Amino acid sequence: REREGTPLPPIKVGFVSSGFNSKAVLYLSHDLFRFFDPELVEIHVFSTGAPDHPQFIRQTMRGVDWRQRVIDTVDYFHDVREFDGDHIALARFIHDKELQILIEWDGYARQGERAMGLMALRPCPVQILHQEFLATSGAQYVDYIVTDRVVSPVRLEGLYTEKFLYLPHHFFSKGHAVQA
Repeated sequence: REREGTPLPPIKVGFVSSGFNSKAVLYLSHDLFRFFDPELVEIHVFSTGAPDHPQFIRQTMRGVDWRQRVIDTVDYFHDVREFDGDHIALARFIHDKELQILIEWDGYARQGERAMGLMALRPCPVQILHQEFLATSGAQYVDYIVTDRVVSPVRLEGLYTEKFLYLPHHFFSKGHAVQA
């Protein structure tokens, strides 16, 4: 990426979720972050949820800590539990990172933990709904939804407030499925 012969800085992309622990979404997607080219994309993760208990990681997860795997592969991991329930402070914190894109992974899937209050404050110019909620948010402040043509056929586009961003084969981004 260049403008008039000068390299452009990476695009800053943020992911916000309460599920950066042993949740199904992270199990399927924890490896996804390593596929971003750091010269093109700077990844920020904003975790509103707690990490797994160490004993749970040792015994149940057989020593696999998915949260740590994300921490090891992103540019910036922000544990933002201190902003619990304070969407305004969290929006300011995210806005101060000067991100161009914010991707919300919870949607309405986690009652009481959703980040829609945060998204309503529009901390980023482009806001995307992805992963756990497979229908429209109904919100004017979510610009896009990541989906596929089966889950969201083109003929339904008028029922969504978001524009469709189609993945080629499946709505769910699975990092382990694209490993070389």
